[in-house]
This record gives sequence, structure tokens and C-alpha cells, in this order.
Amino acid sequence: MSFVRDALSWVDSGAVQYPALHKKIVELTMPSLVVKKLFPEFPLVAGKTATFVKQSGSRSAAISEISEGSEIQMDFTPYTTVTVTPYKKGLRERVSRENIEDLYIPVIEDQLRRLARRMAYTIDKDCMAVIDSGATTSNAGTGTSLGATGTEFTISGGMGTKDILKAKAAIESYNFIPDSILLNPVNARDVMYLPQFSLHLQYGEPVIQTGKIGDIYGMAVYISNVVPVGTAYILSTGQNLSAAYSPMGFFVKTAG
Repeated sequence: MSFVRDALSWVDSGAVQYPALHKKIVELTMPSLVVKKLFPEFPLVAGKTATFVKQSGSRSAAISEISEGSEIQMDFTPYTTVTVTPYKKGLRERVSRENIEDLYIPVIEDQLRRLARRMAYTIDKDCMAVIDSGATTSNAGTGTSLGATGTEFTISGGMGTKDILKAKAAIESYNFIPDSILLNPVNARDVMYLPQFSLHLQYGEPVIQTGKIGDIYGMAVYISNVVPVGTAYILSTGQNLSAAYSPMGFFVKTAG
């Protein structure tokens, strides 16, 4: 029996040759990822392509009533396929012997952390580009919210609860359940002007929660620099009323 690299579909050549270094980079990169976490991961051997099948039928179809003794109608669910060919990105870091020997800081450790940050940013930015290209509905923000007294108020150039609910309804019209909001740090301040945060003492939950600004109408809020300034994304990662397996997409990870 021969042992070839293709048998290791879950690792890359760097992981085989430098296991400690590969593990270190992965450990440093993973906690920094935000957008990538919204996609389920699909491992793929280097040089290969992956074909994903997706349901293209309606998610709001009902079962027809059948008269006694009549033949049950045959159903047909149409499917389409999407073929993915992963691309490769890389970067080489040069560390001179003089830097290693003469500088008082741990140069190699510092370079690894810098490389991990750049890798995390690149991964999240590519994932954000995929989400942006797949967004089918867009609305101009009005900045209008409903105050605690029942009176509407508007913050010019901001994002209001009315904007969030409009985008949420657009997703729900396809029988999907919106569960995530992506924001740029600059626009995260708009969220703090929403009534459920400015009047947080009426709610009993902390305003700031680890990794996200709480939940807004059941949707988790995530903040990343890769999100374009002035834009908010409201997403469904695949939850739907028909309970079908329908992820937003896959993060195809190649080996090698």
C-alpha cells in the first residue's frame, strides 16, 4: 500500500512538513475570524473542484388535498448545482538572522502573529465579497426608529429599527429566518442609538456582550472591519421554515 499526500484530505503540505508552525498559525488565526464563521467548512484536496447541490424549488409549497381513492400526486423537487474551484493566496515572510540574534523582542513570534492577522483579514474579506455579491435585496437607510413613547424619530445618516425590520421582512418573505447582522465598527455606533440600547435599563440585559452587541430582534450582531462603511448586512445562515438543509454557502478549504 502506497502512502500519498492526497490521502490526507484534511491537511496541507505545510502541516505535514512543519506541524508545530502550522498549528501555531491556525491557533492565532481562528479567533480573529468573524465573517468566515457564518459558513460551514468543506475540506477539499488541493487541485480538485467541489460541486454543491442546492434546492431550487419553492420553500412555501403546500401538500394538496386528495380525494378518497384517488392516486397520490407525485412531487418533484428541482435541484441545481454549483461548481467551486478554490484559489490560492499566500505570503512569504523574511526574517534575517541579525533580527533574530540582535533584537530583544521575539521576532519570529511577532511575525507569526502579524501573518495570522493578515490571513484572518484576507479570509474574512473574501467571505464578505461573496456575501455582498449574493445580496439580492438592498434598501437605503432612513435612520427611523420607534421611540419608547410610540413616536418615531429619525437620525440622519444612521440605521434605524425601521431599516432593520424592512431587511428582516425581505428575508422572511422567502421563508428564511434572519439570524445575523454584520456591521463595520464605524456603523456599530448607530446600533447604540437604537431604543433597545439607549433605554437598556428597561431590558435587564447588558448592553455590551462578548463578541457581539447583544441580539436585535433575535439576530446576533457581529462587527468586522471588512464590512464596508455605511452598509449593514442582515443575513440568514440557512435556517428556514421548511427545516431543509440550506446553508448560506460553504467555505471550501483546500489542502496543499
